[in-house]
Amino acid sequence: MIELLGVGVPRRDRGWLLHHVCARLEAGDLTTVLSADSEERRALLDAITGRRLPHEGRVWIDRVPVMPDSLRRVRRLCGDVDPADGRGARRSVFWNALERVGLQPYVDEPVAALSPFERLRLLVGRAVARRPRYLVVRDPDASLSAAEIGALLRLLRLLARSDHLGVVVSLAEGAAGRELADRVLLLHEGVMLYHGRPDAPPAARGAAGDRTRAMSVAGGGGVVGLLADPSGIDSGA
Repeated sequence: MIELLGVGVPRRDRGWLLHHVCARLEAGDLTTVLSADSEERRALLDAITGRRLPHEGRVWIDRVPVMPDSLRRVRRLCGDVDPADGRGARRSVFWNALERVGLQPYVDEPVAALSPFERLRLLVGRAVARRPRYLVVRDPDASLSAAEIGALLRLLRLLARSDHLGVVVSLAEGAAGRELADRVLLLHEGVMLYHGRPDAPPAARGAAGDRTRAMSVAGGGGVVGLLADPSGIDSGA
């Protein structure tokens, strides 16, 4: 379980990227994180992985606190897939990991010849080959089509279910994330308004307004989503 306990991350000028965010992200869920604000998305994922320690509050991963003297343990527990980090796209992946992400036909292809979607699956394969308990995937929709985003989320959901892997995916656009999320975490100006099933209650939807942020975290077989535009959430149970 990933636990966010009163997490606060300030903006560089003034105000908060995250303020008093409290949530429990269960293993076995696929979580999608949707937000119109890339800084908020990054701050949340950075707080989980230890890239940026919260100014207030605490993050725990399987009862391990995310703090300076535990970062090596945290990085063993939580894989981090960042398509913007060119250092990750290398061929050093076990065959079974390539097979699990559907890349075995490309085993002899140079990495430079792979499409952005294939390269991202390679990064996911490298991450899961290390057998983490949780996996963070950062803004894959920056370079993928809507169809590819859907295919990636279905792959990540399958990995979450089969490996009891907690997966957190940040997205700028939310349609596919809403459809696949097991849980929704709604943020507005850094404050969490709702955490639960995607069928958000009308009160949470109304309070969010047009600037609600979206984020989803998948862990051990389930999906959690944070929605940038809550208008797409039905109010049914």
